[in-house]
Amino acid sequence: MTAKDLLHKILDYNYLWARSDLLKDKPSVVRKQQIESMLNAFGLSKEYVNPLVQIKYSIIGKKEELSRAKQLNKLTNIEYLRRGEFLNDRPYEGNQELANKALQKIKELYEGVPEDRLELPVNISWMFNNLLNFRQDVYKVAYPNRGMLEGFSVGLIYSHYLQGELKTLIKNNLEEIDNTLWLILDPKQREIDIEELKNNFDYPDVDLDEIDLNWRVKNY
Repeated sequence: MTAKDLLHKILDYNYLWARSDLLKDKPSVVRKQQIESMLNAFGLSKEYVNPLVQIKYSIIGKKEELSRAKQLNKLTNIEYLRRGEFLNDRPYEGNQELANKALQKIKELYEGVPEDRLELPVNISWMFNNLLNFRQDVYKVAYPNRGMLEGFSVGLIYSHYLQGELKTLIKNNLEEIDNTLWLILDPKQREIDIEELKNNFDYPDVDLDEIDLNWRVKNY
């Protein structure tokens, strides 16, 4: 399992299972447990906060500022990751490879731009937040149609076929985006064996498809 697998689990959880009315249902509970386990395994949970990092957070509509300790106390581990807070607790050099790649591409796209016009160092946090939000939107568009159709509607089935063709095209062109997010999450792009996740991080190794099916049968 890699941080890329973690990314896909977070996209799935946020799209379907993070709704307040589903948080206690088994498909949501198990997915969150898996994500929490992987966050700890890859050092991306609040457990790895650097206490030496001091940041002030502005409160919209108020003049007061919030300390980092108070800000992080309000966040779940998943929110800590989604907001890119983990990047504040990591040396910038960890993402130097990606920063160099981004800078090189921008120089190719905008030849002749003065060096002093370029934002340096490259803001990895801004890149991550913007790209993750975009990827979540794309996930919503490309998510497969599920469930049985009522009756055999040729028109509806054909509509789903056309949508499926586009969804496949989108999925086949997501590698660069997913690999970039993966590199931000885990610059070393490690792979952790499922047995290690189970034994050391309490990862629930279960059949999500079966759990989802049982949940649908019970609720629909």
